[in-house]
Amino acid sequence: MKRLSILIAAALILTSGPLLAQNVTVKAGATKLLYDNRHFPALYGESAPTIPSVGLKLGWKDYSDSPYAFICNHPEYGIAFQVDGLADAPAVNGPGLGNVYSVFGFFDRDIIQAERFSFGYSGGFGLGLCPNKLYDPETNPWNLIFSTPVNSHITFGFQAHYLLTPRYYTGLGFYFNHYSNGATNFPNRGFNGFELSLLFGMNAKDAEMPAPTEPVDDGFKRHFQFDVQFSGGVMGNEAYYDYYVDHMGGGKNMHYPKFAFQADCLYKYCRTHATGIGFDLFVTPFCKQIAEYDGRGIDYNPVSVGISIQHEMCYRNLSLTAGVGRYLYDNDGLARNKILYQLVNIKYHFPDFADTYAGIVLKAHKFMAAESIQLCIGKRF
Repeated sequence: MKRLSILIAAALILTSGPLLAQNVTVKAGATKLLYDNRHFPALYGESAPTIPSVGLKLGWKDYSDSPYAFICNHPEYGIAFQVDGLADAPAVNGPGLGNVYSVFGFFDRDIIQAERFSFGYSGGFGLGLCPNKLYDPETNPWNLIFSTPVNSHITFGFQAHYLLTPRYYTGLGFYFNHYSNGATNFPNRGFNGFELSLLFGMNAKDAEMPAPTEPVDDGFKRHFQFDVQFSGGVMGNEAYYDYYVDHMGGGKNMHYPKFAFQADCLYKYCRTHATGIGFDLFVTPFCKQIAEYDGRGIDYNPVSVGISIQHEMCYRNLSLTAGVGRYLYDNDGLARNKILYQLVNIKYHFPDFADTYAGIVLKAHKFMAAESIQLCIGKRF
C-alpha cells in the first residue's frame, strides 16, 4: 500500500510536468543500504535492508549558444524529488525508520551520444526530510541514523537513456545516495545506499527538440585563479553526547560554532576545469569542552592546518570543487588518528559583484564520515 501510494503521487505530479518543465523523468527502483559500520545491527539485524525508491525530475536542457552548453553536450539541469521507503524495512527492535523525502537540484550530462542512445552522469545536492521515527533515547534508541528532521542529500551516479520516439524515452540509472546532518546533531551515522532504478521520461514541451546553436567565442585563455574563502557553521559535541549516553542513559546535544579559512591557487586549463592546491585552516572553538567530556585527559588545540589538492568543475556561474587534503597539524579532539580529510565545495559566483561567491562546504574523513557542513563566502582574484 505504501509503495502504491508513492507511485500514484509521482504519477499525479507527472501529469502537471508539461506545465512546468521541458523534460520530465520518473524513476522507480530499489536501494540497498550499506552497513560499512555505520548502521547499528540492533536496528535491522545482520543484513542491510533493501528499500523501494521512486523519484521525479523536472529539467531543462541548455540549447543556448553558450560555450559551456557546447562543451558539456547540452546538459540538463533542474529540480528533483525522491522518496526512499525506509518505512518498508522491518526493524528487529523498535519502530524502525520513517521514509526520507528529498528535494534537490540536479545536473545531468551525457558522455556518449548516438542517434537513439545516450550515456552520462548525474549529480545532485539538496535536502532530505525525515519527519517520522527519529532517534529518541526512550522510544527509538536503536535509530542511530537520523536524529534531525532536516538533512543534506548528496547523489551521484550514471544513467543510460534510449529514445523510443522523438518524445518518449526509457533508461536505467545507478546512483549512490547519502543523507547526513553534517554532525550538527548526534547520533549521525547517516544513510548510504546504492540505487538501481528504471527510468521513463518525455519531452513535455515539444516533440522535436531545438537544434543546438554554434557556440559563441568569448575569448577564453588559460590562467591561474586565486580564491580566498571564509566558512562557518554549527557542530554538535560528540564527546558530550557520548558522555550522556554512557552515564545518563540517553543522548544529549550541545552546539558550538565551527569555522574555516581557505586560500586556493588553481590553474584553469579549460573553460570547465581547473586544478591546483589549497591551504586550509580549521578552527574548533569548543575543543576545551571536548576535552572535558571525552575522558582522555588530553589538552586540545582549536586550530588545525592542512594542505589539499583541489579540482574544480564549473558550468556558467556554478562550480563544484572537490579536494583531498593532509593535515600538517591537527589536535582538535574531534576524531582520532586523522591524517587525510576531504572537502566538497558548491559555489555560486557573482562576477558583477567584485567576483565574489557564496556556497556550502562539506568536510569529511575516511571518505564517508561527515565532520561538518558550513556556509561559505569568498572572492576570486
